[in-house]
Amino acid sequence: MADFFVAGETLVDFVPGPGATLRDVEGYAHRPGGAPANVAVGLARLGSPTAFWTRLGDDPFGEFLAETLADEGIPETHVERVAGKTTLAVVSPPDAAGPRFGFYGSRDVAFGFDPDAVPAEALAPPDGEASPGGADAPPWVHLGGAALTHPDGRAATRELLSAATEAGCPVSFDVNYRAALASDGDAAAASTAVREAVAASDVVFCSDEDVSAAGLSTNKGAELARDLLALGPHTAVVTLGDEGALAAASATAPWGPATVRHDGFAVEAVDATGAGDAFTAGFLSRIAGARGDGSEDRDGDGDDALRDALAFGDATAALSVEAVGGMGSIPSREAVESLLAGGE
Repeated sequence: MADFFVAGETLVDFVPGPGATLRDVEGYAHRPGGAPANVAVGLARLGSPTAFWTRLGDDPFGEFLAETLADEGIPETHVERVAGKTTLAVVSPPDAAGPRFGFYGSRDVAFGFDPDAVPAEALAPPDGEASPGGADAPPWVHLGGAALTHPDGRAATRELLSAATEAGCPVSFDVNYRAALASDGDAAAASTAVREAVAASDVVFCSDEDVSAAGLSTNKGAELARDLLALGPHTAVVTLGDEGALAAASATAPWGPATVRHDGFAVEAVDATGAGDAFTAGFLSRIAGARGDGSEDRDGDGDDALRDALAFGDATAALSVEAVGGMGSIPSREAVESLLAGGE
């Protein structure tokens, strides 16, 4: 059984070449992307076996993404191929006005998950009963918020959350709300679905922009984390860009109550696309061993577990911004550990 089960979109990112505005850019490079896809591949690169439920179009871009996932060691079991054109996410140059991403192609392909096709069997332990911390423990489930902008994506996410709860899976949720993806009349329903997903999750990841766009909170930093904890999760992680990240956990968290911050690493940034996803993969790969299930003894103090996971996530993100593209720039576990140990 996989350590993690990730669900969500796989897209093609079009990353601009040098230039501050669109007039200055001479061309774009296509790169595999999509926040959940980046997290799934990141976890695999960091040494955690990961299953991934996603949808790809039947066009050449879909074939490109299918080959990329296979090359990254993602099993094809839950990679669906459907009729339609793959969604493209065009990244804006750094000084361009408006949203950072513009989306083109079929929303139905990337986000229209079939609620009746939720692979609940992938979440249950082989013998139907999990032993805490054992090899037969259920996988950690990770979801993204972009699919909630689509009616079928919302329904499928609710079904998957229900199946994960029934199977006893820890659940993490990346708010990652993209208002531009919600069609007319869907914005209110999408915002409500984001709030429900936060409440149904154990660990939530976000930036203040994500949360503000989804209508959950206008606060920032530690106050934002506290707002999210009040909605139901036991741990809230707020990414702060080049200033690092912070995490807050309540008394119900397996690693105990704590509020900690890590200031990140000084690196020469080339492209920040997918840096938040790299952070999420790094954080999850580290915190999953501190579930409080007997696999590690944290003595009821969450400071060490969260501080360690924040540092690992920030190191993963720092290395990822040194190359172009989200998915392809995620480093190996050895590279992350070298940075944490003070290496190059």
